[in-house]
Amino acid sequence: MSWSSFDNPKQIKKYEKKIYDFLDEIKIKKLLRDGLYETPKDGTVVTCLRKEKYVQFLELDNLRINKKRNGRWIVELDLSTIKTNRMSDYDIEQIVESLPDEITTQTIKKYQSDNKFRFVELNNCDVISYGGARNYPYGFPLTMGCWTSLIQKEIINRVERSQADTLIKKVLILCSGYIGTDEKTKKPVPRSVTEFYFNSIKTLLLKKDSGTSNSAYTSSTEDTSGTGLVSLPEYLQLKPLDIDITQFTKELYVKIQNDIFMNLGVSEAMVYGGSQNASNFSASQTNIEKFFRYIFEVMEQFEEVINEYIKYLLPVGLSCKFYFDKTTMLDKDKYIERCKEFYMQTGIFTPWAEALLGVPYHYVLGLARYEKEVLKIEDVIYPPINPFTTSNDNLTGRPKVDDVKSEGTAKTKNSNGNNTPSPSD
Repeated sequence: MSWSSFDNPKQIKKYEKKIYDFLDEIKIKKLLRDGLYETPKDGTVVTCLRKEKYVQFLELDNLRINKKRNGRWIVELDLSTIKTNRMSDYDIEQIVESLPDEITTQTIKKYQSDNKFRFVELNNCDVISYGGARNYPYGFPLTMGCWTSLIQKEIINRVERSQADTLIKKVLILCSGYIGTDEKTKKPVPRSVTEFYFNSIKTLLLKKDSGTSNSAYTSSTEDTSGTGLVSLPEYLQLKPLDIDITQFTKELYVKIQNDIFMNLGVSEAMVYGGSQNASNFSASQTNIEKFFRYIFEVMEQFEEVINEYIKYLLPVGLSCKFYFDKTTMLDKDKYIERCKEFYMQTGIFTPWAEALLGVPYHYVLGLARYEKEVLKIEDVIYPPINPFTTSNDNLTGRPKVDDVKSEGTAKTKNSNGNNTPSPSD
C-alpha cells in the first residue's frame, strides 16, 4: 500500500486496519482468482460490491451497458429478464435477495405497472474487460481466436466417428455364383436357395447386433458375443463393401492442431509439454511470459476497482493506493533475494517479509509479538552453540558479569583500554 500523507500516524494505523479487515471480508484472494478465470473465459466481468462485505459477479445477459459517466461505465439491470410471472411473494423475495441492493420488490412491481421503469441503474458496479476496445464495454474471450479451428476439428471428429461406426456395422454383400463346374451343366443358384441363406445370415446379424435389447433374437441361454459363425456353400460368398477411409490425412490433422495453437498464441510445449513440431522449452518459456502479461493486465483492472472501494473507507484528505504483487512462480526466488538485498541496504523490512511469507506485513509483526509476549520463546529456545555464540568457557552468549579478579580485566579498567580506538578506525 502507498499512503498520500504521514502527518498523522495514528490515523493511518486506524484506517490501515480498517482496509485490511475490508480486504479480508471480501476475500480478496478468492475474488482475484475467480476474476482471472472468468474474465479471459467470458471476455467481460461486471463486479458489484454488496453491503461492503462481498463482491458479486453479475450476469451479462441481465445488464445494459451503453453509456459512461465521469469515465466509468453505467451499469443498468434489465428487469424484463427477471421472470416473476406466476411466482409467489416468497419466490420473488428470494430472487431480489440475490440481486444488487437497488432491486427491490417495489422496483419490480413498479416496472410491472409501467414499462418505462424497465432499467434500473446500479451503484458500486465496475466493468472489467479483456481484449476489448477503449470505448466499448465488452471484451473478447482469450480462446476466441481458435474457435474456428476447434469447430473444424470437432466436425472432423464427428466424421471419424461416423466412419468408425460404418466399419463396425460393415455392409456385407451376399454374392451368388453358379452350381456345377461343367460349362454345359452349370446353372445359376436358384432364387429360393439365395433367399434362404440371405434370411439366415440376416437373422444371425440381427441377433449379434441387438444383443439383449431385442427379445426376438436373444435369450438367457443364447450366445450374445460379437462373433457369429456362418457356413456357406462354394457358390455363395460374403463380401464387404469397400469404403474409402483415407480422406483425412495425417498432414490435415497436424495443420489443424497448429492452427489451434497459432490462433491461441501459445506453443504446444506450454499446454501439455509435448510437441510434434519444433516447440521446446524456450518457446514454452516465452509463451508463459506472454500469458503472465495477460494476467497482469486483468490484475491491474482489479487494482483500480479495489482502490475505488478503498476510497469509500477513507476520510477526506487521506488516500491510499493498493497494489498486487506481480511476481510469478518462475521468478519468486529472485524477487525474494532482491527484497532481502534491499533490506540489507536500506533496513526496510516490509517488502522482504511480505515476499517471503506471502502475507501482509502486519501478520508478521503480530506473529513476532505473539512469540515474544505470549509464547516467550526466548526463555525456552536458545541460539545453537557455534563459534559465534560461545566463549572459551563453552557458555552460550557473552558473560553477564566481568571477572573483576582477572588480571586482564583489571588492566583494561585501569588504563581505560575500552575507549582506545581499534586499528580499523
